[in-house]
Amino acid sequence: MDKFMSRKLLLTVFAVTIVAGSSLLGLNLDDESLRAIVNMVLGLVGGQALVDVAEAVRSGRKVAEVVEEVREASDE
Repeated sequence: MDKFMSRKLLLTVFAVTIVAGSSLLGLNLDDESLRAIVNMVLGLVGGQALVDVAEAVRSGRKVAEVVEEVREASDE
């Protein structure tokens, strides 16, 4: 259940909703605003991924295990 409620997933769903539905939701955002939203979300998701990796390393797991887990998560 944690994977479904992760900050990374929620931010990504938010960004996709805003970008895909901006005109449907009546937001009428221009391309530059949508690009800024996507860049902010990518930065936040990347930052959270770094926090997750740091926490895994700090908890004593080997770096190779962490890299493999990140690779598997990116494949999903």
